[in-house]
Amino acid sequence: MSETKSEPQLHGPDVYAYEEGRLYLVGSRCPECGAAFYPPQAVCARCGHRGGDRLLLGPEGTIYTWSRVHRSTPEFQTPYVLVYVDFPQDVRVLMPLADGVEPEIGATVELEMQDGPRLEDGKAVPLVHASPLD
Repeated sequence: MSETKSEPQLHGPDVYAYEEGRLYLVGSRCPECGAAFYPPQAVCARCGHRGGDRLLLGPEGTIYTWSRVHRSTPEFQTPYVLVYVDFPQDVRVLMPLADGVEPEIGATVELEMQDGPRLEDGKAVPLVHASPLD
């Protein structure tokens, strides 16, 4: 008898969570060496320990660097901006910047859910974006 294991979703509860009304990314921290990861990892890339503790990333971070994308797959409307966000939990994550926002290195951002790419049926996939704090 074979066991079916579901794969983590790229836009579901395996990768983000709401706590006290704020959006967080869900990562993992190795209980052996303390390394932190996003998305969550079953095996630590630093020490090889199996298993990890749930780690909430955010709700705020700092833009480390950014890039404006002018060519992409058809699902994404260009141009758009991708930013690397450094979180206080020692994890850096690549994510889109909120629509209509000019990027600034060192800016503090919070996590926000926005529509992402459109599927063939016209429905938008929700994606976590970085949004500057006012």
